[in-house]
This record gives sequence, structure tokens and C-alpha cells, in this order.
Amino acid sequence: MERSKYIDIAKGITICLMVIGHTGIPVLLSNFIFAFHMPLFFIASGWTTNWDKYSTCTFIYRRFKTLIIPFLIYSLIVQALKYSIGNGDIVSWLIHGWGGYALWFIPVLYLSSVLVKVLYTINSRFIILGGAIMAAVGGCLKYYTISLPWNLSSVPYASFLIIIGSFLFRYNKYIEKPNWWFVIITFLITGLISYNWRLDIAWNSILPIVPLTIGALSGTMMMFTASVYIMHKLDFVEKLFVAIGKETYLIVAFSQIVIMILGFYTTWNFIIRYTILIIVLICLKIVKDMFNKTIGYKIL
Repeated sequence: MERSKYIDIAKGITICLMVIGHTGIPVLLSNFIFAFHMPLFFIASGWTTNWDKYSTCTFIYRRFKTLIIPFLIYSLIVQALKYSIGNGDIVSWLIHGWGGYALWFIPVLYLSSVLVKVLYTINSRFIILGGAIMAAVGGCLKYYTISLPWNLSSVPYASFLIIIGSFLFRYNKYIEKPNWWFVIITFLITGLISYNWRLDIAWNSILPIVPLTIGALSGTMMMFTASVYIMHKLDFVEKLFVAIGKETYLIVAFSQIVIMILGFYTTWNFIIRYTILIIVLICLKIVKDMFNKTIGYKIL
């Protein structure tokens, strides 16, 4: 079983849902997507990380290189693009971070991963306890409406999800089977929970924490299991979403700003704008790959 392939498929589908979730769709559908679209990426991080492979210092350095360096480069580009439509404020960005803009996710993922690595280094036997403490801290921050800059209020709960992912990987053999009954059941659970509550990790809107976490888990497992089916049965769809899944960083960085610019300068309809978005993202991928190849180092 190629673990990374079905994870990439799930990430590819979910990143597309993320883009759709920010298009003014009906609240019912938006809540369903929000129930798992960001949790999936945190859970997938825990699922795919070998926490014993590197020392803590090496882990921190490698994650900085793969997450923060591209984040800084992409952020400066996006700030320049936002400035072109009169919406860029680098001072506010330095103080507050990205807020609701999709790039908030990267520093939170970095800090959460580092925190989980530290917890594993201290004592891996108590990692579940550490996750429960992180969830409680995140819940308290929300309950007492404590909002930290750079979306840092989301770090404890994100760490909790990463720990869940690292724990659930031990039972991956139950996920790595194309089981449509499981997909249907988890779909219904996620739909029921998202009908009553909305999860929004960007703003640490995680209360009530128990049902929202169940919804996040059921939605993530739904996507993983459906992706296993796609991997086994639908070759073209598999290749498409694997390719998209490997470019989630690029999509997170640029999808919103491209749509903002198109909305600012044009009155084109939904179909034209999102067709152009796809073309632009493909061009950006080509440019990114050429840049990495030219410098002989994968910096983006």
C-alpha cells in the first residue's frame, strides 16, 4: 500500500473543497466542508510524520526549510499582489499575521508540528495525555475569547489533531480498504454535526469541542477511505488529485488572491474566473518548478 498516494488524493480533493468553501456557497454546504477541510491537513501531518526519524533540532530545521521559507517568499508575493489592488498592509501583516487568509495555516502547522515533536521527545508514552491537554488549552482560549496574533490561538487544537493523526496511523489497515459503507456512515456523521455546529480552526472556533472533533475525524476518515477507493478504481481521477495534492501549498498561497484580483478588475462570471484561476495556478506551478530547477534547490 502506497500510503502517500491516497493521502495526496485526499489532500487534492480537500484543497479543491477549500477553494469552493470560500465562494459564497450555501451555509449548509460550507459548514460541511469546514467540518474537516483544515483538520484533514493537520491529521494528515501527524499520520505521515515519522516522529522518531530526526532529533528535535533537525526536525525543527527541516520543517523551517520546507514550511517557513516558502511561506515568507509566498507571503511577500501575495502582499505585493494585494498592494496592487489597494489592500496590502505589510505592517499590519507583521503585527497580526494573515487572519482569515489561507496562509494563516502554514505558521500554525509549523508551530504545532514542533510542539508535538517536543512532546514526543519528552515522553511518547504520554502523547495521548499531551493531546488532551492541548485540546483543553485550545478550548479554554476559545471559551475565554483569548485571541492571539498570527492565529496562534489555533496552535493547541491543531497540535491535538496532529497527535490524533499520529495515533490513528497505527490503525491504518482499517482505513486502507475501499469500503463505501464506511464512507457513507462518516458522511452522515459529519453532515449531522456540521448541521448543528461550525468548525473554523483559523479563528479557533472549536466549541463544543467534542462533537466538532468527532465531525473533523469522521470527515477526514471519509476522505481517506474514499481516496483509497479512487486509488484502486479510478486511475485518471487518482492521477489528477495526486498532482493537485502535491501542490496544496501553492493553492493555499495563491487561490484567494487570484480570485480577489479577478473580482477587483473584472465582472466576469463564476465559471470564467475559476477557469482562469486553474490556468494561473498551472502557470505558477511551472514557474515554481523552473525556479527550483534553476537554483538547483527545492526552496518553493
